[in-house]
Amino acid sequence: MKTLKVFILAFVIGTSVYANNTPIETSSEKLRNEISHLLENPRIKINNNEIKAVIEFTLNKKGEIIVLFVDTTNSTVESFVKSKLNYQKVTDKTSDNGKVYKMKLKILNPTH
Repeated sequence: MKTLKVFILAFVIGTSVYANNTPIETSSEKLRNEISHLLENPRIKINNNEIKAVIEFTLNKKGEIIVLFVDTTNSTVESFVKSKLNYQKVTDKTSDNGKVYKMKLKILNPTH
C-alpha cells in the first residue's frame, strides 16, 4: 500500500512539473503580438531594403495605446505608426498604467 501511495505521489509531482514546462506567453509578448498585428501590411514606399524604427508608447487607463515617440529618419513611417496605433485598444490590459514600453520595428521592402 505504501508503494502505491509513493507511486501516486510521484505521478502527481511528475505531471505538475511537466505541465509547468509548457511555454506561457508573457504579458509583454501578448502586447507585442497585438501591436505587430495592428502594423501588418504597411503600404509604405521603401527605397532601401528595410526601414528601422523604435516605438515608445504607453497604455492609458482605458487600455489604449498612446504613441509617445517614433525614432526613425522616415517621416512616412512615423505617420504610419502613429495613425495605426494611437488610441487603439489592446486586449492585454496590464496593471502598469503609465509604464513606457519600447518596441523595435523593421519594415522590409517586399521586392528584395
